Amino acid sequence: MKILIAEDDAASRRLLEVSLGKWGYEVVVTCDGEQAWQALQRADAPQLAILDWMMPGMDGVEVCRRVRQSPAPRLSHIILLTAKGQKDDIVAGLEAGADDYVTKPFERDELRARVEVGVRVLELQKALASRESELAAARTQLLERERFDAAIAAMSDGILATDADWRVTTANRAAGLLLNLPQTDWKGLALADALQPFTLSMPLSDVQSARERTTAFEISRPHTKPPLYLDARLTRVLDPNGQLASAVLTVRDVTAERHAQRVQADFFTLVSHKLRTPLNVVAGYLHLCQRWPPERLKARLPYVLEVCDAQMRRLGNEVEELLTFKAVDAKRLAEKTRPADVAAAISAVAEQVRGRYPAKPIEIARAVAPDAAHSDADAEDVAFVLEKLLDNAAKFGDKTPVRIAVKVEREKAWLRFSVSDNGPGLPHEYSDRIFQGFVQVEDRVTGEIPGLGVGLHMARRVVEAYRGSIAVQSRLGEGSVFTFSLPAAIPEASCP
Repeated sequence: MKILIAEDDAASRRLLEVSLGKWGYEVVVTCDGEQAWQALQRADAPQLAILDWMMPGMDGVEVCRRVRQSPAPRLSHIILLTAKGQKDDIVAGLEAGADDYVTKPFERDELRARVEVGVRVLELQKALASRESELAAARTQLLERERFDAAIAAMSDGILATDADWRVTTANRAAGLLLNLPQTDWKGLALADALQPFTLSMPLSDVQSARERTTAFEISRPHTKPPLYLDARLTRVLDPNGQLASAVLTVRDVTAERHAQRVQADFFTLVSHKLRTPLNVVAGYLHLCQRWPPERLKARLPYVLEVCDAQMRRLGNEVEELLTFKAVDAKRLAEKTRPADVAAAISAVAEQVRGRYPAKPIEIARAVAPDAAHSDADAEDVAFVLEKLLDNAAKFGDKTPVRIAVKVEREKAWLRFSVSDNGPGLPHEYSDRIFQGFVQVEDRVTGEIPGLGVGLHMARRVVEAYRGSIAVQSRLGEGSVFTFSLPAAIPEASCP
């Protein structure tokens, strides 16, 4: 260990230097307090210092005081050499920052013992500082681990870790829910057993033995209601010898995405069929017209024109429905243009629907409560929702006459609309689905499916834009009752 000597007396300085050298210490010699202070500022400064109390300029006590008040304190042990034997003087030196003292003239054995004590104190302080540093690092690591665990636990993606034997060691809450792991005893569960209830897009053995560090595959449960689809990635962690140390499986719920993809594919198939059918009818009759002799063509032409006109109107209606669907899907309904006269909206829509189905006798009754005469929703939006519901009732009505009843009542700040019919009703499983995009009731219920299956979805979008709600109650063979809510008009304050 390196020891600093600060002594202005040459004889004492030499005695100290020789003694410390014999005891195996590296000695740094200075002649006064200023030199000692400068030596203690160096990066390789000694940690133990023997300072004479009385020196010209800066004395040993002042050096102690400066060392202890330094903004960047270091581990140090200071022994004062003093000829002062008074108790008050010794206390003053210790209060200035000295750790020990030796009176002059000093005994070599006493000095050696006090130096050895100082060395042991420094070693203990160094060990304590190292231990405190380790504890601080451990606390920081523990805090970071707790934050990491909290973040992992809160993730919507499932994370599951295994050991080298493919047994589960860690799983966050999302993994437990998505993979339906046992609530308490999942630790040690074989990965193959955890995934046994599911269908994998590739055998688990192939996933585990793949050459790539990370393998992507799909975990699914396609035949349950509702189905479940998980995007999975297995990452292998290897030890320095290239052997499996652990593995991490991440899973993300992509059921909604798969459903959206299926709906989109069904939509394109539906639109292709719906738009192609009238075109095929027109093309077929045009082909027949080219082949018929003039006499037959003349006789059949009025009928052909009627059929072609009907098919083109059908095509136009379906294209218009598509355009309306797109417009409603992107529409911002925050801007209201004019409040709705509810009774007028019902009358206009009723007339429109009757004209759309002239071959069907349609009876539309209405009952609007006096305090429900006006809605704070835009008039066009109120008419739009009513038109979709009345059109559905008329379109699918299977009785003669088709009876539709529209009732409007006030419920605090809302208007509650009710549209009931005497139609074929709906299967119970369609109560929520019919408000989704591109959903139509099966042929076995209605016998036909006009339109694209987007009308009720658009109606729901409009209603929800006003923070309202829409629902249906229906039983097969007993008709349906659709209800929706829109904000009531706020009466204008009148001046006295």
